[in-house]
Amino acid sequence: MHFSLRAGIFAVLMLNVFLLKAQEVVDTSRFNATDTSKPTDPTTDFFQQGEKITATDKVSLVMLNKRMIKLGSFLKSAAMENADHVLADLDNDGRKELLISNFTGGAHCCDEIYIFKNLTPTKYQQVAKLFAGQTLITRNNEFIYSFGEHLGYFFTCYACGYSDTSDAAPIEIRSIALQYSKGKMVIMPGNQELRSIINDNLGKLGELPYEELEEDIAQDNGLRKEFAMNLAVFYYSFGRNLAATQALFNKYYKYPDAKKVWQAFAKQLQYIRKENVF
Repeated sequence: MHFSLRAGIFAVLMLNVFLLKAQEVVDTSRFNATDTSKPTDPTTDFFQQGEKITATDKVSLVMLNKRMIKLGSFLKSAAMENADHVLADLDNDGRKELLISNFTGGAHCCDEIYIFKNLTPTKYQQVAKLFAGQTLITRNNEFIYSFGEHLGYFFTCYACGYSDTSDAAPIEIRSIALQYSKGKMVIMPGNQELRSIINDNLGKLGELPYEELEEDIAQDNGLRKEFAMNLAVFYYSFGRNLAATQALFNKYYKYPDAKKVWQAFAKQLQYIRKENVF
């Protein structure tokens, strides 16, 4: 197919308009890298040191429910009191995505990150949301998402956890890794090593003495939480297969309250799926 000279000139003009509009709403200034007073948390740095949109009322957001709202109005809404935003090319395709972070407040909860893909210089469409994941954004633009908040109170207190200082102790597993690719967040799949570690962890946990729960307290020493953490990582790392996850639970959790614990885990997993888009 051959384009006419007029079409080629028009394409160049449209590209220039795109670039001019982008410059109009984006402030590329950054914090002084030598300023040691700034937070050192990688995710905080990611948002604070990146490009900002200055003319937020000129930028429109298309939310997951198809509702459209101006970026300025979204950032000023009551639910976004602790919001920040940044532009970043997450997949190195030359077009920068818009990310918005917020802290909802409350005990041990909750951070949230919204990801929008670029449609035009002044329009972005939401493609993902990370909720209550204590998310760490690495220098390689990987999102390390933890289940610590979602499962923090799983049959125990938030600060409680199974403890084993021996050399044969289970390896602590809490997180999965996500990457932005082709307009969506993608879970980085687990490998055989991760599968073996999870099986080994659950095997060791399943050999521990049963601790019966008191109905009015329902808190153990962290054993059930440790099971849940491994199962959540397994579920997301290996195809989000609920049947396979339950089979793994049934294989290693042989205690009398197995039905109750599985139902609680499945309910919490459903909540995680509902509140997150990845």
